[in-house]
Amino acid sequence: MSKLLGGTHTREQMWRAWLASPAVRAYESGNLSETEFAHQVVAEFALDYTPESYLTEFRDWLVGPFPGAQELLSLTKARYQTALLSNMGSAHWCKIEAWGFLQHVHHALPSFRIGAVKPDQEYFQRALNVMNISPDEAIFFFAYQINCDGAIAFGIAAFCTRGVDETRFKLIELGLL
Repeated sequence: MSKLLGGTHTREQMWRAWLASPAVRAYESGNLSETEFAHQVVAEFALDYTPESYLTEFRDWLVGPFPGAQELLSLTKARYQTALLSNMGSAHWCKIEAWGFLQHVHHALPSFRIGAVKPDQEYFQRALNVMNISPDEAIFFFAYQINCDGAIAFGIAAFCTRGVDETRFKLIELGLL
């Protein structure tokens, strides 16, 4: 992802720049085509890509699920109502579907279908409405603090975890596994 934004950002800076981008927000909330997204992102970040070459790289950005992710999702699905919350457009969502993630959660809530993006409170409200739960009944795990901060601001318990092992450890620590 850093390469797709010019390679000059730390991980946290990259996510903040990405989530602040008008083009990204419009695309990931389902309000911009892939082609228009590529044109706008290349211009917005002054990238050394053509829109077409950017789209090729962007589509290949997701490389596969973390080992053990589907098993952990299945384990939690058996005990709790679960959801996959993701800022994502259709270019990447088709990979999530192909990898078989959807069978391991009760709800699949990509931003392009929700019509809003994390860390915005509107996204979390729409997701909780689908799940028919209140913020104090939810727990959110994510790899980047900016999205956890959005969940916390909405009243959701949120934990910044990176990878399957950290998430599993946090679930055990919380007495949920």
